[in-house]
Amino acid sequence: MKMKVEKFAVRCLIAFFSLAAVCSGLALQSYIIKRDAARLLFENLTFTRISVEARQHIRKIEYGIKNGRELEQFYNMNDILRDIQRSSSYISGVYIVGGGDSLLYSIRRNPEQNLSLRRPRATESGTERVYRMIENPESFDLFLPIRDPDGLDTAYAIIRLDKDAVYFSTLELTRQEFVQGAIITAQILGLGLIVIIKKKPKAGGIALMIFLMALAGLTTDAGLSFSRYRGIVESTTVQSVNRITQLLQNDVEIIRAMGVEPNVIRDQNSWLQQAARGIPMIHSMSMNYNMRITPTVSDEYINQYSSDLLKSFIAVYIVLFLTGAAVFAFIRIRKKKRRSSE
Repeated sequence: MKMKVEKFAVRCLIAFFSLAAVCSGLALQSYIIKRDAARLLFENLTFTRISVEARQHIRKIEYGIKNGRELEQFYNMNDILRDIQRSSSYISGVYIVGGGDSLLYSIRRNPEQNLSLRRPRATESGTERVYRMIENPESFDLFLPIRDPDGLDTAYAIIRLDKDAVYFSTLELTRQEFVQGAIITAQILGLGLIVIIKKKPKAGGIALMIFLMALAGLTTDAGLSFSRYRGIVESTTVQSVNRITQLLQNDVEIIRAMGVEPNVIRDQNSWLQQAARGIPMIHSMSMNYNMRITPTVSDEYINQYSSDLLKSFIAVYIVLFLTGAAVFAFIRIRKKKRRSSE
């Protein structure tokens, strides 16, 4: 009798720890997916907003070049760089690079570390952006072109962002996701322990129980997270588009202050198209008779981030089902061998 009790206790412990290992592994993978998705979203929105705001100051440089000023002898360049740096607390340094990838001007909080002056190539996907980016261990470098009067790149600015500062905005969201995953895992383990003790399942039953419990936990976690993430994508995208529109509206007000006629500004559809080019979260922009810019948020942009998260979870589901199928096949083969030996 004592041996049976000990055998039962050992079986329960093996079943419980197996369930704990599977559920904890799924919860960790789910957390990594959600953390990376949140970081990617906030990176894109932050980089785009900072680039659009920096371009307002870069246009001062382009205007000077258009009026015959030499980039190598731009007397108020440090003032422009300070204005760019003050536009965001994430910015730790701003650099102007001329022809031949030579550093001409810089303003920074810390000495340069791993600063590459060579512009990265365009993404292979062909997706246009207002910036190009290089990721470093502790920072992001945004590369923005400086164009001559013919619209050709004659130089470029590098805006260095502190990576920890950029990710700080995602800390609360990732913490919530971690807590959610931990709570769901604890509930699944508690329910699983009750089933193991009450039902006393055999090997096949234990495997089925672990699979169903893991599936239930993953589905609950993924469902709650996807719903929350979709709302976050929509709200943060709208906020970013509104901020970018405000920046572009400031440009219009400056043009108005220079005495340009309203009908001339309204007819500048090419200017609006140029301003919205490379901003993927904006589908289109229009200007009314009061010279107010109205943006249309890109549904494709919102759907893309939601679908990318869904695809990541589907990949985890596939791995879970394949692993479950392999375990069940192993148990079945083992039973057949045992019966044949008897």
